[in-house]
Amino acid sequence: MEATATNIHAGRIDCLAAKGPLAAGQLPGCWVILHLEDSGQLLFTSGQSLLAGNWPLAGRQGFYCAFVPLFMPDKLARRIERLSIFTAKPKWVVELSREQEAAVSRIFELLVAELTSGYAHKLDLMRNYVVQMIHFGLKNAGGRA
Repeated sequence: MEATATNIHAGRIDCLAAKGPLAAGQLPGCWVILHLEDSGQLLFTSGQSLLAGNWPLAGRQGFYCAFVPLFMPDKLARRIERLSIFTAKPKWVVELSREQEAAVSRIFELLVAELTSGYAHKLDLMRNYVVQMIHFGLKNAGGRA
């Protein structure tokens, strides 16, 4: 099966109350990346962890990205599923400096903008943004990986 734009969802956390996969409970099997602007954190978790209530989002400010393994090429998806950032229970947290926070926000902004783009290769570009965030989290995890 081919990856499509429906295999990834991204946007502002504060917009989730009304719509989106997090609000609708459509996260089992998803990997989730959250950027909490109000606490300067980048979090990696599974959709199941969020649905289990391990991580409250009400009233938070920032961005989210939820994607299914199908969004990534098979080989990359198999590598991602073994990464500690997505297997840590209930979540993997990276504390961000002001400069890092600006960089992460920019990646999320580019990802969200690409969702509605007409660019023929937007899925490839969006995959690159997601992988960039994953590597950002691994690199800045304070030596743990």
